[in-house]
Amino acid sequence: MENLEFIVAPENQIIKGNCLEIMKRLPDKSVSLILTDPPYGLNYGYNSYVDTKENLCELIAGFMPEALRISKLVAVTCGITQMHLYPQPDWIMACVWDTTGSYGMFGFTQWFPILMYGKDVSGFGSVNGLLKSDVIKVTGGAGVGFMRDSIVKNHPCPKPLNLIKYLIRRLSFVNDLVFDPFSGSGTTAIACLETERRFLGIEIDEEYHALSLRRIEEATAQQNLFGTGAKNNAEICHTSPNSASMQVALDI
Repeated sequence: MENLEFIVAPENQIIKGNCLEIMKRLPDKSVSLILTDPPYGLNYGYNSYVDTKENLCELIAGFMPEALRISKLVAVTCGITQMHLYPQPDWIMACVWDTTGSYGMFGFTQWFPILMYGKDVSGFGSVNGLLKSDVIKVTGGAGVGFMRDSIVKNHPCPKPLNLIKYLIRRLSFVNDLVFDPFSGSGTTAIACLETERRFLGIEIDEEYHALSLRRIEEATAQQNLFGTGAKNNAEICHTSPNSASMQVALDI
């Protein structure tokens, strides 16, 4: 299994493993969008990763070349402090919110950059009913910092679900495959379920991986109950029966 290569990217899975190894086995341009929130190099208390600047530099050197190879469009929510460590982006989007849940060097942190690599989605003026803008405005802070929902407080810095849903709608289309190599608590996958996208995630930490599976199962059960969200998703965490990819163990 260690040298298994994928014919196409798997879908509707959260793979437990090291994204630096797994990404090397994914085909070129096999996903529509990589939307990810890597560690920040600010000494956050991750379970299975030491969040230093030096480790972040190594992480960027490993995953960014693979991300640019695998995906047609890459969006990285990198934070403000270490954004200069990343390769020069094609564009920088900005997210602004009126939160008081996060505090930085110059007071309440009410914006962050989104590094963009690749060509924007097609359309002029609007896309998926949203203004086609490089500024994302979120009202209410959406559970940032100490305001975040209790279900994800076991993860040090999850992104709010409404923000990720907005970015997915802005940067992709229905049935596109969205990949998050730093899946964490599974927010990107849940956002995909609620916006009718296919998803792929990788998470190295066992606790965060288990948390993401629980959240996805709960979100799927709610959709089945109320008939909302994505349609005809494959069983979560198993290779889609419609996929041409090779079968792969989820614990790699």
